[in-house]
Amino acid sequence: MTVSGESTRMSGWSPPAPSNALVSGIGVVLLLWLAYAVLIQASVLLGLLPGVFVVAAYVLWRFLVAIEAIADGVHRIADSREGD
Repeated sequence: MTVSGESTRMSGWSPPAPSNALVSGIGVVLLLWLAYAVLIQASVLLGLLPGVFVVAAYVLWRFLVAIEAIADGVHRIADSREGD
């Protein structure tokens, strides 16, 4: 329900999510990289840096998907008002 009392229907679309296999694979690679960096290179920062890049890329991707969904919703609202 909206503020004016009209009911609105939600779309069935949801943004794509990475598969569990992909997430666990990336997690294993990052964990191995961290172990290498700490045990062989003795540098924790070198081990954490790729993880920070992966998380930043994921957050940026989710932000862009959210902006796309907002733009799609605004476009649908404009189309429905145009038809009135």
